[in-house]
Amino acid sequence: MTSIIFASLFVIVIILLYIYLKRSYSTSSDDLPGVKPHIFFGNLINSGILTGESAFHEVMLDYQRRFGDKFQYWFGSHRCLVFCRMEHAQMIFDDRHTFEQSPLFLPNFDLLCPNGITMLTGAKWKRHIRVLSPMFKRAKIIGRLETIFECADRFIDRNLHSDQVHRNLIPSCQSFTINVIGFIGFDHDFDIHVNSPIKKAFEDFMYHAVLLMMTPWVPRWLGKIYLKCNWKYRRAYRLIHEFAEKLVEEEQNKQSDMKNERPKHVIASLVSSLNEQANDEHPSSGITRAEMFDEVLMMILAAYENTSSALLWFIFFASKNPRVQQRMKDELHEHRLLMTDDLTCIPPLTPDNLASLTYCECVTKEVLRLAPVADLTTRIATRDTIVDDVKIHRGQIVFIPLHNINTDARYWHHADPRRFVPERFLGEDKNHDPLAMIPFGGGHRACLGQ
Repeated sequence: MTSIIFASLFVIVIILLYIYLKRSYSTSSDDLPGVKPHIFFGNLINSGILTGESAFHEVMLDYQRRFGDKFQYWFGSHRCLVFCRMEHAQMIFDDRHTFEQSPLFLPNFDLLCPNGITMLTGAKWKRHIRVLSPMFKRAKIIGRLETIFECADRFIDRNLHSDQVHRNLIPSCQSFTINVIGFIGFDHDFDIHVNSPIKKAFEDFMYHAVLLMMTPWVPRWLGKIYLKCNWKYRRAYRLIHEFAEKLVEEEQNKQSDMKNERPKHVIASLVSSLNEQANDEHPSSGITRAEMFDEVLMMILAAYENTSSALLWFIFFASKNPRVQQRMKDELHEHRLLMTDDLTCIPPLTPDNLASLTYCECVTKEVLRLAPVADLTTRIATRDTIVDDVKIHRGQIVFIPLHNINTDARYWHHADPRRFVPERFLGEDKNHDPLAMIPFGGGHRACLGQ
């Protein structure tokens, strides 16, 4: 009798689950066009994301070509509305009281770094941004040019030799950008090389982060169990935590010796704001130690992943366009900044002559236009609203694909917008609309490190 009751309940649960999933993934006449999703996986398989056949920006471009400027994309079990026009982005970015940062920007990443600035919203985000934003002013970075040059010299000496063919510069670029962030953000020489244990720890950490982000259908409790039981992740987390604790301890010792000095680095600002009684009711109350660790982790991971990616794309585009390389060299030569074999005569690069390198700046812009730091930015609606005649209900997630806007021929007129042509910023696209190029996202949740 007991087995019959159990079997009956099991069948009922299966039927109810089927009905729930069927209703969840079914379409209605009011829905935007899109591809029919798979249960649990959404469009991640049939769009080629999970199979590795397509990159996310390629999928967004393909969907726009097939369905127009407004369509839906299922990220696992999440139905997301995608808006591809610059005008859409402006409406969403400007309405900060209706659209807040979505958890799908870095899905499941809060399981690894719950207090990082990217994961926060509302009052808690405001409390953290008060601590971090003063350290990311342009003047702060420009003032550390000499430090960046020294890191670049070390990178070149260690990794680039004329008698070698370089096929994989990813590890070297990651080490370089982490070391730059080490000096600028933490006043510390990380001296992280390709084979260092801490770099291996970051690699393991990022592997598990990407794994969780690409499996949004997995229940959160199962993700937590996976992280607790995975010894590679636990080891990586422990090494990174010890690394961060060492940075904090060194900074606390410095501040005890030099009191009443204004913070000059991110780590100094974090340590000086340390307050275990910090709370969201008081935006100026600082941050707790647990929150500080997550912010340190976010800063280093940004250098490891995003900044190194931008550098790699620059190397890629420059290597594929010898004409661009030559014009950059000509401009450096014109301003007497081109390096020669005479090591006794090293030209100084200052903020003033850096600003005079017009073509080099165009190259940088073109790299970021075609290879933004993220494929898309996401928002979640905090109340019902309408965008371009599309009803958006509270809790609905929206995507803004950055590459689609950055390469839209309606906003870019010099040559093919899909091609790498830095000269476009010297011609008719010089005064392009600011929102036609959004490599760092936009609005109040744009990338802090841009």
